[in-house]
Amino acid sequence: MKILHYINNLGSGGAEKLLTDILPLMKKEGHEVSLVISNSNRNMKRHEEVLKSNGIKVIDLNTSFYNPFQIISIVKLISIHKYDVIHSHLFPSQYWLALASVFISKNVKLIKTEHSSFNKRRKYKILRPLEKIIYNRYHLIIAISENVKFNLNRWLRNRVKIVVVENGIDLEEVHRNIRTKSNLYSLNYRTILMVSRFDGHVKDHSTLVKAINKLPDDIHLYLAGDGPNKKNIMDLVQSLNLGKRVFFLGLRNDVINLMHHADLNVLSTNHEGFSGVTLESLASGAPFLGSNVAGVKEIVPNNSFLFSPGNVDELTSKISRIIENDKAREQMIKASQNHIKRYHIEKMIFAYLDSYKNELKE
Repeated sequence: MKILHYINNLGSGGAEKLLTDILPLMKKEGHEVSLVISNSNRNMKRHEEVLKSNGIKVIDLNTSFYNPFQIISIVKLISIHKYDVIHSHLFPSQYWLALASVFISKNVKLIKTEHSSFNKRRKYKILRPLEKIIYNRYHLIIAISENVKFNLNRWLRNRVKIVVVENGIDLEEVHRNIRTKSNLYSLNYRTILMVSRFDGHVKDHSTLVKAINKLPDDIHLYLAGDGPNKKNIMDLVQSLNLGKRVFFLGLRNDVINLMHHADLNVLSTNHEGFSGVTLESLASGAPFLGSNVAGVKEIVPNNSFLFSPGNVDELTSKISRIIENDKAREQMIKASQNHIKRYHIEKMIFAYLDSYKNELKE
């Protein structure tokens, strides 16, 4: 098959990282795979380099995400290269491809992955008719979890063809990326790591920062990622006089290694589609705690890995138990290593490819 994926750019989000992982594996299965992006992300060139080194053609339209004229470029691209399948990810790319579909052959199968259980557009009922039109331009919607599928159906209030394909993780890559301990962490302190975009609507860094304030001084927190809410969290850290215990790492290319060598990984969040950070944390060989929300609770081995969202006291108590109790840590690590095998990325790749083939048959 000749497959084209389409996304805004290769930024720091989970969908972008997922594409970096799966496209080379699709190519290894004998398919011609390309990626088109609206523009290049200067801070995340590594994703592009990984794809190009694996023979994936990356086409940069060099325009704003929100520029509708990229519809013309997409139509031209499809007419020249005669793709069998075009697979879009995220807003607004999904809109541009849906609108472009008016001008391309009906033999080209359009696929859309729904990566989140909620987005800002769903706050406005006036947008529902437009959203129905957009989603119905696709032959198939792939939801990354049952919860994502449920919420999308509830929003659209009509029948669109949706299948669930859970995200996966390349366990071999995880093991390759674990190296000797980074000098980033001090040997004299116990370390907690949270890898996440600073998005105040979705992520909940503040609960974790407040928990750190209740914990002993030899426990340090490292926050990897970037985003619009970072300044607010930095202000919170300063107001609590935690400047010597909370560290902002920015965007990192070595998150698996950081996760592996942390004493504990935490994801404090309000909601998720299907949390890639949770998968990576479970695979890293270190303990993990996540908010008891959709997109996290379905992934972890049991409830001991969860805390109530926004509950500072419960999070503080669970962190103390894991940090202070070597037996509890080892039990969590063992449970994680056994559990994560069910999410091997090959299962996801074959489900995607089977979905493409089924649509082409129809």
